[in-house]
Amino acid sequence: MKLLVSKLIVFLSLGLVACQGHTAGKLMIVGGALRSDNEAVYRAYIDAIPSRWPDVAIVPAASGRPAYYAQQFEQDLRKFGFNGEIHVLPVAVKDDSSTDSVDESTWSEGAYDPKVVEKLKTVGGIWFVGGDQTRITDTLVQKDGADSPLLAAIRKQLVKGGIVGGTSAGAAIMSSPMIAAGDSLSALTEPRSEEYAGMQSQESGQLMIKNGLGFLDAGIVDQHFDRKSRLGRLIRALEPPMAAEMRRGYGIDEDTAVLADLNSGEMTVLGRGTLVLVDARHADFAENSPRFAVKNLSLSVLSEGDRYNWRSGKMNLEGAATVGKEAFGYRAEQGAGLTLPNGRLDHLLGFSLLDNSETDELRRYAFAENGPGVLFRFEQAEDSQGFWRYGSGTKDQYSIQGVRLSIEPVTVSIKQ
Repeated sequence: MKLLVSKLIVFLSLGLVACQGHTAGKLMIVGGALRSDNEAVYRAYIDAIPSRWPDVAIVPAASGRPAYYAQQFEQDLRKFGFNGEIHVLPVAVKDDSSTDSVDESTWSEGAYDPKVVEKLKTVGGIWFVGGDQTRITDTLVQKDGADSPLLAAIRKQLVKGGIVGGTSAGAAIMSSPMIAAGDSLSALTEPRSEEYAGMQSQESGQLMIKNGLGFLDAGIVDQHFDRKSRLGRLIRALEPPMAAEMRRGYGIDEDTAVLADLNSGEMTVLGRGTLVLVDARHADFAENSPRFAVKNLSLSVLSEGDRYNWRSGKMNLEGAATVGKEAFGYRAEQGAGLTLPNGRLDHLLGFSLLDNSETDELRRYAFAENGPGVLFRFEQAEDSQGFWRYGSGTKDQYSIQGVRLSIEPVTVSIKQ
């Protein structure tokens, strides 16, 4: 009798979630370069695994060394106390040079193997390793766009309350559309590409958009955001024909994660870096223009512990408000280059703009030698606000809400 009641409760719980129209599970979206000592991220991932589905499945499809990086993640989970079973799913397209007895390139059809799919019945945590995000979509999505049996099983576990996580490429696939390639300057000064030229095009080349897996349906995700300076390409990815209600971008720094609760719609930032939120739903994109331009973007930067609800739009940012109580009062330099301070967005918009009483606009230029460039114009709007706190020790930490951003085309000529 108790067993029947228990099953009935589970059934009703799943039915309630379905009626509410929201998935019960969570996403752990990591911006890449996840350190093995990042306890906040690993602990949150482990804690989100439901006790009734206690195991983890690692999908190494993106990696050129699938066995090696799957094993590394397994070791990190064990270090933080995870004691469930860990299944490394045979889904990959590249042979791993570190394994002599196995050719992982023969795993390309693993997502269609019933024995592989069967393993997900006890899995409450799925993890996508980094590498090339198109390898994930190529192996898990059928040519007609339908889910493979493995992807369908992953979605089922997510609906039931599991957690799906991934780093780098494993973060890119969380949304659909998905950024497959391109650097920021090329994205802002050249047309989009319709062809994928391989992993090298992720570092340099035109913006390319493909379909992702769409676990997050509230915008588009980008990763390695701080080190690879990807603000420009994320903004370009938000332009029409993307539907207006989808025009939000989430740029996640390295060694940083966003824990997204699909039931409540709330994101929480974990780790050492930031989440850059670009809201382009009310932006003005230039139409019929030979060069890309946009006005009235809303830019926010969330630091560790900050929260954002993508359904209500509400932000909870920690720290003391800076606007009206600015700590600095100086005319910030305008321009470009390594001699200008505050290269990180949170530092630039905190120290130089919203915690600075003498500056209400910042201009930063990006350009190639003797070629097209762009002007980033950051403006303090009426509802802009900065939040300051000490992070660790005396490390200044800023969170930023609602800075107005425009991008304008420029042409630069360098003379020596």
